[in-house]
Amino acid sequence: MKRAFNRTAEDDLGGPSLDYKEAIAEFYREFPEHKHDVFILNPQNSKSGKEAVAEIAGGLDALQVKFPQAVVPFARSLAAGAFEHKLPMSVNITGSLFSQKAEEPVLGRIVMPAGDEYSARLLKAMFSGHAATPGSNARFPVMDEKYNNTEMWHRYVLDHELGHAVTMFNIDKQSMKVSSLGNKAECEADAYSMIRHYQRYGHDSAFPELVRDLRNFNAVHKGDVTHWTSRALDEVIELNKQGKLDTLTPQQARDLAVDIAKRTHLSSDAEYNMMNALQATVQVSKDSIANKTGDGDRAMNYLEKVCALGAATQSPAVLDACQRYFASFKDYVPATLSQSKTEPELQKLVANANEMNARVLDAEPPMDGLKRAFRDAMIDFSSGKKPERKPPAPPKNNKPDVPKAA
Repeated sequence: MKRAFNRTAEDDLGGPSLDYKEAIAEFYREFPEHKHDVFILNPQNSKSGKEAVAEIAGGLDALQVKFPQAVVPFARSLAAGAFEHKLPMSVNITGSLFSQKAEEPVLGRIVMPAGDEYSARLLKAMFSGHAATPGSNARFPVMDEKYNNTEMWHRYVLDHELGHAVTMFNIDKQSMKVSSLGNKAECEADAYSMIRHYQRYGHDSAFPELVRDLRNFNAVHKGDVTHWTSRALDEVIELNKQGKLDTLTPQQARDLAVDIAKRTHLSSDAEYNMMNALQATVQVSKDSIANKTGDGDRAMNYLEKVCALGAATQSPAVLDACQRYFASFKDYVPATLSQSKTEPELQKLVANANEMNARVLDAEPPMDGLKRAFRDAMIDFSSGKKPERKPPAPPKNNKPDVPKAA
């Protein structure tokens, strides 16, 4: 079923869409080495997924000839489906869907950008976890009107998906035992896209700060820990302040993004801890929908739960997300919102907030027991690693030792 987009006058205030024909041509001018393994669907050229994929068919056919093992038909189908459902994404082309190899090379990519249906307002709403109803730019978390810029948001989404395409060249399955492969990829893509954003829109843009904060809101409101790239964006923002991004080539921007992601992405333990802890805040989202909670009470319910989590957690990653949420909360709450917390509830919230903000945690609690054993066994199985077989112990001699004759 296709997604329905009901554009309003508020959407139109975001201005025109990105010119994808020129943006795609720019990418190939900057990365000529990827003309034959990165294929970009143009949402402004075609009416259907079938037509969109037909436009890149020649390149896909050539890739299939070069790599006979490539599962190109599956990637075609997935990309066509993404186009039909208007889902921005980057599709891997690998040698097998279920390859039992420790390392799986990525042979190509098909990139689906955000089409004209997506306004800045709608993309912001997707990040922050609420419906894109009229007036949503003024809802918690609020977005400053200077970022109601559809072309800027389209460019961000395209650069993010292209960031995936130019950074991930293989899938190292064994590394998943200690590292969140998905979060590392998202850190690479967001870091690359925001480096390019500063190069396109200048030093003074605060859009990367907005994206960093919305990524944190997205994790808290929707449990989307995989896309929690806030630490990576901290580094990009600081490097921009130091003036170190201006002269980078696109390839240097890519390499810097990869380096930043290595240092800032979540470990598998941190990802596990965040996913578990933030179920409490995701429940606030579910309850708000079920009970039709007003924006002010919804915002305060999030804050109350975040402060309680931050005061109790033993996970540095969870504490970081909670402290960030508290620190940025006031910047995203419209002044018109009202809430109904009682005085004792507010006092408890403040006490938890003070305790949370005074805390410093270093060691991430590890996933242990059967959960870790099962996860590691599944990773070993998917990468073709055989279980170690120890040689059988020599049979025990139960006869009593007889002392040798002198």
